[in-house]
Amino acid sequence: MPRLRRNGEGAEVIMAVHPSGTVTLAGRELFLGGQAELLAHIESLLPAQSVHTVITPNVDQALNLVDDARLRRAYDEAEIRITDGFPLVKLGHLLGGSRLERHTGADLLPLVAAQARRLGWRIAVTGGEEHIARIAAETLRRRFDADVVAVPFPRITSVEDDGSRKVVDELVQLKPDLVFVCLGSPKQDVWVSHWRSELPPALYVGAGAAVDFVAGTKKRAPATIQRLGAEWIYRLVQEPRRLARRYLIRGPRFVYIALRSLLLAKESAR
Repeated sequence: MPRLRRNGEGAEVIMAVHPSGTVTLAGRELFLGGQAELLAHIESLLPAQSVHTVITPNVDQALNLVDDARLRRAYDEAEIRITDGFPLVKLGHLLGGSRLERHTGADLLPLVAAQARRLGWRIAVTGGEEHIARIAAETLRRRFDADVVAVPFPRITSVEDDGSRKVVDELVQLKPDLVFVCLGSPKQDVWVSHWRSELPPALYVGAGAAVDFVAGTKKRAPATIQRLGAEWIYRLVQEPRRLARRYLIRGPRFVYIALRSLLLAKESAR
């Protein structure tokens, strides 16, 4: 696949559907298929012999790819790119990518926990408030009888902060199969990319607020609202100060990506 194309200011981020049926965002292939196919793909990677990463592109991340070189590196390194953002899924469908489905880190954490006992997986959750990660791990152990361990994550000034070594060392000792890193994007994705050479073999998932949802400290939108693509409104009402800029100021810039993608698809079809 081609790498991100550059314009005068950063990288040109477009979505494209190729004759082979693959769907790419910023030149990198997105995962196609439903939950069963995603679980099968994850199972095929475990037990891991090296560090694999799952990244979850949404509108905000697509916009960050334009100017954030470290996030682009993490995006390029990812083994699986699951499409989190509803607008991205709808754009993919408009372009002809009918098999593009929405998957989120919040969905994936309980999904793999439900399979963990049967498949012998150990899951680590880290990031966010320590007590929240601990409650989330306890909840998943109780609900699924899964081997889930919370790894405390210190407050760090940057992803390079040496305070991260305590997390790396604990993960090395735990030898998990999957690690859900819940720091929010781009921080979670850049953190894994930066420490990649020292992390133990496992599948690392950038999972945002997944621990908060499992612990019950934040509520997800009802399924009906999710299917309508209005989950962002539900979250904005819950956290207006944190999310207003993302959704109301930055979000509309996605229109350029969508229009550019549709225009290039039309040109290539001639």
